[in-house]
Amino acid sequence: MAILARGGCRCDSNPVRFEYNKEPAEVHFCLCTDCTDTCGGALALIAVVERSAFTITAGEEKIRNIDTKPTCHRRYCADCGCHMFLYVDAFPDHLLIHVPTIDRDTDIGGEPDRWVFVNSKHPMVTIPDDGLPRHPGWAASGDPVQAA
Repeated sequence: MAILARGGCRCDSNPVRFEYNKEPAEVHFCLCTDCTDTCGGALALIAVVERSAFTITAGEEKIRNIDTKPTCHRRYCADCGCHMFLYVDAFPDHLLIHVPTIDRDTDIGGEPDRWVFVNSKHPMVTIPDDGLPRHPGWAASGDPVQAA
């Protein structure tokens, strides 16, 4: 199957590189404190990809883990610190990729279709009137990925 998207860390030499070959199950704006605190932004843009469609193609030895919650396992580059993707225990068949780590000239395979964890947003953040559904958490945000 053809590669859909490629991405990686910020290292100039020997970067971590990954790719996936199937459209994401969903792409969403996440406002949970775990994602926003980790990425240092007001929101996180996430592509939810099937694990079986995802491959690390270079630099795997540089990948480290930090468990920001007992059920949330975030992967980052040991050299540049770039947080690239995470595994969430409630979604054993998927991983969540931080879209800014996907190559800018790549079509990631979908557009954001919802806002999740809107009850956790920073008080200074105003969600735009974009017509997308807004969910207080992840549960009921849609199929195929639902919170347990």
